[in-house]
Amino acid sequence: MTLKEHFIQAYVSRGNVYMSLNTERGYKMSKRDYCRALHYNPTNLSAHVNLGIALQSYGKMNEGWKQFTSAIKIDPKCHLALEARSIVNLQMGHLFGAFCDINSAVELHPTPTMLTNRGVVQQYMKDPANAMKDFQQAIEADPTYSLAYFNAANLYFNMRLFEKALKYYDAAVKNCIDDEGAVLNRAIAKVLLKDNAGALVDFDAAISLNPFAAHSYFNRGNLHLAMGENIKAEEDYRKALSLQPKDSASYSQLAVALGRQFKKVEALDNYKRAIKLNER
Repeated sequence: MTLKEHFIQAYVSRGNVYMSLNTERGYKMSKRDYCRALHYNPTNLSAHVNLGIALQSYGKMNEGWKQFTSAIKIDPKCHLALEARSIVNLQMGHLFGAFCDINSAVELHPTPTMLTNRGVVQQYMKDPANAMKDFQQAIEADPTYSLAYFNAANLYFNMRLFEKALKYYDAAVKNCIDDEGAVLNRAIAKVLLKDNAGALVDFDAAISLNPFAAHSYFNRGNLHLAMGENIKAEEDYRKALSLQPKDSASYSQLAVALGRQFKKVEALDNYKRAIKLNER
């Protein structure tokens, strides 16, 4: 590697550090560094791909797509660019383009991550059979890859096969104990399987992992409400609203919890808030 190449790579590496800060300033600084790297070497794949990811992360999908496309034109076998462009295509609703890109990426680099991502695309294309086939292939390739279990569980959940979903959520949590999404979804599956005690344990765990997720409090509140624990339900709905003040569903459910405690005036006020938010 020449001195110039080291110099260019330093810009890319510093850009990556800035991007990892996940702040507005970090985004601007990372974009500047990636653009500097491309100024010195317009064919640098890492700079194109990372700049594309930075643009995508800040909602600039078309600009991100162009950077991934530039990388693919430079190297048609750049599986990272193909995977990234597939994700952008999916986010923009271009399902066929997303499938073509991720399929090419899988052919070049058939890792558990790529297989799982193709499974997700196929799920969006309403092809659950092939989606599940990809998730299972990913699990076979790496039996510890929690994301494949999680996506397989979600697919079973959507098919209302809750016992199978629970089995895969268990595997996802076993392989990644701090996966808030898997713990929360497992709690919901347990509710539907009438395991209220187990569901409460999982709701508590999900909230411990992320105490700022309004939907976790909302779902736990629903369980408390179904169990007749109206005061606990009220507390959870109020917490959810403190985190997400414009959620009409939380106002509506809070009204139910208050009504069951004969707090009719306050219940009516929350119903009105829910209706007002829904009318916007």
